[in-house]
Amino acid sequence: MGTPTIHGVHFQRPGPLRWLWYAIGGTLPDRYRPWVLWDLTARTWVWRHFARVMVLFSPLWLLLFVPGPLSLRFSMVAAGYVTGLYFSLSFMEDACERRLIKHGYPIGLNRRIREEAETGDRSEIVALYAAYHQDRSD
Repeated sequence: MGTPTIHGVHFQRPGPLRWLWYAIGGTLPDRYRPWVLWDLTARTWVWRHFARVMVLFSPLWLLLFVPGPLSLRFSMVAAGYVTGLYFSLSFMEDACERRLIKHGYPIGLNRRIREEAETGDRSEIVALYAAYHQDRSD
């Protein structure tokens, strides 16, 4: 199967348990740094952020076990999701920025990549930055 590549830069995807750790805010080992950069700057970065947020909100379903009318319990879950999504999507760029910084990338890199990608191929730009920062961390 081999490791996936983006324009010649190899990156290793985390397994399900490591991804879960990453989704709840954990830092992955250095071998996943190129994947983290790709994950936070890919064309689908908003949807990926949304998926991580959905994992964080999954414990809200435990509110269904609170005693009371079923409609009230579903309302509590819905209110939790609406409030959480509002704040999460309001601050998603900052959240992605913090994730990149936690993984050793410089401040502002995700925004720089997205701005540069307006005129070019995003995956090529991500590969260039990943290769540059991978060489500097070795």
